[in-house]
Amino acid sequence: MKLNPYLEVILAILIMGSSGMFVKLLHLTPITLSFFRMALPSFLLFIYFSIQGVNLFRFPFKLMLIGSVINAARIFLFITSYTYTNISNGVIILYTWPVFATVFSMIFLGEKVPLRNKFLLLFPITGIILMFINQPFSTQNDDFIGMCAMLLSAILYAITIIVFKKESHKYSGFETVFFQNLAGGFIFLPFFIQRDLSFSWEQLLMVLFFAIVIGIGAFGLFFSALKKIKASTVSFMTYLEVLIATMYGVMVFDEKLSWNIIIGGSLIVISTLLLKKR
Repeated sequence: MKLNPYLEVILAILIMGSSGMFVKLLHLTPITLSFFRMALPSFLLFIYFSIQGVNLFRFPFKLMLIGSVINAARIFLFITSYTYTNISNGVIILYTWPVFATVFSMIFLGEKVPLRNKFLLLFPITGIILMFINQPFSTQNDDFIGMCAMLLSAILYAITIIVFKKESHKYSGFETVFFQNLAGGFIFLPFFIQRDLSFSWEQLLMVLFFAIVIGIGAFGLFFSALKKIKASTVSFMTYLEVLIATMYGVMVFDEKLSWNIIIGGSLIVISTLLLKKR
């Protein structure tokens, strides 16, 4: 079944927005979560494509492998962030990435961003600034560590979007997901097996669900849409994850919404709704 690419992005965002919730509920180390999050999708997809007779390495894949290594660092920083700070803090910082992606897409992909979109970029930036006003800054607290980790993750995320967008014409969405996660399983395996591997069956089932639904489902939809839509356009649309993740934080962890979060979030929604798609 073929979905409208804009619907694919929206569905992907709804799933991706739950990432912080899973990290907090699982109570596992960033190394353990990063390993499962990347190793399982690449392993399952390798089996699937092998059964289908698809040669995943039919093209030179050096650039895809570079993107995969960068993505491994990105995932680790992303998960580390949510172990230190709350969901609303983390997702606010995470969504500096579309700003970087928009700039990188113009520089490296030669994409022309419509003047309307350039103007609309002011709205989510203003929204993020407003949402960030009451957040504490100090090298002595966990929030600062978590937000710094997420800022680095956001920059790396923008780079991976450009890398995989550049190569997306060669691969299907789920083939791209395979390469996205390929390096992470190998990178985190030695660290994973050196740690205490004891965790409950509930944690195991939840982490498997986390890895499959987010690692395969959400990013499969995301990269499928990325083949059909400009990277800059996708970047704008994904600002909706700020609201989705914040809602999860409020409903599940009773995080409080201040005036600046409400107004800032509203600006993000308005900019997304006014987005010129082409």
